[in-house]
Amino acid sequence: MASYLFRLTGQALNLTGHVSPAAAGNLAFRLFSRTPGGKPTNHKEKALLAATRARMAEGIRADLPIGANRTVAAYRFAPLGTANGKTLLVVHGWGSRIAYLQTLITGLRQAGFAVVGLDLPGHGHSSGRNLTVPLALAGIRAAWDHLGPFDAVVGHSFGGFVSAMATALPEEYGKAIDPGRLVLIAAPATASSAFDHFGSMLGLKPKTRLALDHRVERITGRPTTFFDAARMLSSRGNLPVLVLHAEDDREVKADAARRYDRAGAHVTLRWTNGLGHRRIVQSQEVITAITDFLV
Repeated sequence: MASYLFRLTGQALNLTGHVSPAAAGNLAFRLFSRTPGGKPTNHKEKALLAATRARMAEGIRADLPIGANRTVAAYRFAPLGTANGKTLLVVHGWGSRIAYLQTLITGLRQAGFAVVGLDLPGHGHSSGRNLTVPLALAGIRAAWDHLGPFDAVVGHSFGGFVSAMATALPEEYGKAIDPGRLVLIAAPATASSAFDHFGSMLGLKPKTRLALDHRVERITGRPTTFFDAARMLSSRGNLPVLVLHAEDDREVKADAARRYDRAGAHVTLRWTNGLGHRRIVQSQEVITAITDFLV
């Protein structure tokens, strides 16, 4: 049913593109950047949110401004057991929220880390119903300025992509953050790959797909190809990076991990085959690999 609706939407966008490519690009981008909002969308998410309520209550929430009438929710969690003196920033993926990463966060806390968990714009308790790369970068920057600096940043999926960009932004585009280490879990490497996947799901014709790229450039002032986190990381040879990815990941192809691996000798790639895209953040194997890398 979802696939049929995607295709129907794509057909409508393609028809719009025949009349006005600019209008089609605008509508496609609005659809792409629309987020599910703060409420769970199915029984599985409701159950997960209920199961993590007690752990979330252990965090101290701060609502951080990222612009006119927009805020992001960040939660500071104290270490469990003996503190090691280090503080981490954890960033979730698209359609998720920091509550859904509580298995990972609890594991990091048990290893002695203090953890700040960030709800990206349009997710969890952060405001709005849309998310773009610039908004995500603003959220990470706000967490760094108000609750950092952080000894490391850990990002899953889209959260890993924007975390990588945040550490290696070209000076002319923004002020980069400077953690001691970076962990990328099942993270895409380029915005183009995400737009290509979106266009494929909707069946967008080349003319409509190109209009989407043009809309991105009008909004951000940069072509889609600029948003290449792996290329940016190649300039941060002094930043140790751990990439964790499953070759069976169906949402973010393994080529993204290989692209990060080619960024330089400062990047370590570890395959976590069998864990897919979502189970990977629940895995004790992954939590152990991260703590070993960060301690």
